[in-house]
Amino acid sequence: MANNVCRMLALLFVIAVLGTGVMAASAKVVTPIIHYLPAAADDTLEDIRLIPAATWQAIPAGESVSFGYTQETYWFHVTVPTAEHDRVLYLGYPLLDSIDIYFVQAEQLLEHVHLGDKLPFHERPIHNKNFMVAIPSHAEHDIYLRVRTESSLRFPLEIWEPVGFMLAYQNQVIIAGLYFGLLACMAIYNLFNFLTTREISFLNYSMYTILIGLLIAGLDGLGYQYVWPNSVWLQDRIVTMIGAAMMLFATLVSTEILQTKAQSPKIHAWLRRFMWLYGITFILSIFISYGTLIPFVLLMAVVGSLYMLSCGIVLWRKGMIYARIYTLALSALLTSICINALGYLGFFESVFIQRYAIMAASALEVLLLSWVLAIRFNDSRKQQLVLQEQLNYHLEDMVAQRTEELEKVMVRLQRANQELEQRSNEDGLTGLYNRRYLNQEFKREFRRCKRNGSILTVMMLDIDHFKALNDRYGHLLGDQVLIELAQLLKRNLQRASDSLYRYGGEEFTVLLPDTDEIGARELAYKLATAVRQHEFDTDQGPLRITISIGVAVAAADVYDQPTQLLAVADEALYRAKAAGRDQIRVITKLEQPAVSPSE
Repeated sequence: MANNVCRMLALLFVIAVLGTGVMAASAKVVTPIIHYLPAAADDTLEDIRLIPAATWQAIPAGESVSFGYTQETYWFHVTVPTAEHDRVLYLGYPLLDSIDIYFVQAEQLLEHVHLGDKLPFHERPIHNKNFMVAIPSHAEHDIYLRVRTESSLRFPLEIWEPVGFMLAYQNQVIIAGLYFGLLACMAIYNLFNFLTTREISFLNYSMYTILIGLLIAGLDGLGYQYVWPNSVWLQDRIVTMIGAAMMLFATLVSTEILQTKAQSPKIHAWLRRFMWLYGITFILSIFISYGTLIPFVLLMAVVGSLYMLSCGIVLWRKGMIYARIYTLALSALLTSICINALGYLGFFESVFIQRYAIMAASALEVLLLSWVLAIRFNDSRKQQLVLQEQLNYHLEDMVAQRTEELEKVMVRLQRANQELEQRSNEDGLTGLYNRRYLNQEFKREFRRCKRNGSILTVMMLDIDHFKALNDRYGHLLGDQVLIELAQLLKRNLQRASDSLYRYGGEEFTVLLPDTDEIGARELAYKLATAVRQHEFDTDQGPLRITISIGVAVAAADVYDQPTQLLAVADEALYRAKAAGRDQIRVITKLEQPAVSPSE
């Protein structure tokens, strides 16, 4: 729901920006020729009027003042033509420190107005985020402006009819409302996500969105108008303070989205260094003036954004899906930051492009980063659920086996118990797992197959006439045969999941998970053939033997207890022996025995 609202706000924001461009182009506004010259800070109006007109330089009509960052004081002069209606003078840039406006008619000073963001907002004659004054005369007269600022010295100077200005200004109000509504929606949405999931990345992203809104409000003048109108100190530092804090949280969000700590420790270390740099800059902005710190903040923002963009590209090339969306989002924001930096430095004078470029880019970035953050969180939750299921499965199997071990408090004793249990699970002669361990593993495998509804096959093997062989050659030779047979059977098992056990005496058992009747027959035939063709190396010379094999194949849910399936395999072995030995018998159901192709 919140995402749908944000998408609707973003669409309306784009439409409003386009509409503002059309209205600005068609509005009835006078952009006069502006003459300017640099002067001393203590020059008065009388001193400036004595300077010859040829000394003044001209800015063509329709262009804005754009001098970038400068500590100089500039005077500007425009001539206001005669009109039959009221007019207002509009300076469309909110970060000018000191503005003195003189209206002069027939060598007489009509009015002097002092403005600037070094004064509380309520002292402005017209409450607007930028600077506006009413023109006091309908007759032709001159306007002189003395401007000094620590910010970029740039502004469009326009003369409007009040009604025309209000009509044109409406779209700016709509755009600002949609933009800040979008940011508020995303901030609240991610804050609720944090409260619901306790995932800290949502809280960091919510803070990042709020800081973007405060930064744009400071750059656009709306913050001074509505949020901190009486704090001149905060207005003087809002861009550097919030800019540094925003870059800190932008870097923090980047580490979480790109998972740099796991993906690339080197990238993560450098991002942490940038975060420390932004934190130090935030503290310095409390004590150092805007004019001193802003060039460094702009450079740091561009360099930091470029580095984060390069991190996204690197991880994108490594196949990280989140990095693709992240790179697209950061590319838009970086472009707008570069446009703004160039504008503030005086390389171009379009305040309209600069203002709405960073709004549009930051809105796009906020939407895309929120999207990729939600995707990453969902994927992380899925991975955690899968891991939890795996852990639950293993824990269920280990509880019965490891109860005694988990109660032990001494590591040394625990290791000794494990070693002792391992030895008790092995057959001392053949090295295979013994019948005791078979009972444990059989129960576990039976439960697993029962849960999955899969097939479990049990194979029992017996050496033919083994007692006669012991009686004739002695038990030492019988042991040699058992040892070599165990190794031969292990070599001929097909899969890692197939497990071989010495059941007792000359009997062996094989557990075959997920093996159907055809696979069981093939393996039984392979084992019988391998034994029949093998010459056993004994103290009495080469010796050949045969084996009888009984196989039980059934879905685990056919039987209630694993001992029932083992009994079926034992019955199959009995039938193989009864058929004359060196035989294979397969039973899929106890009442319906099947005959092997080798019989």
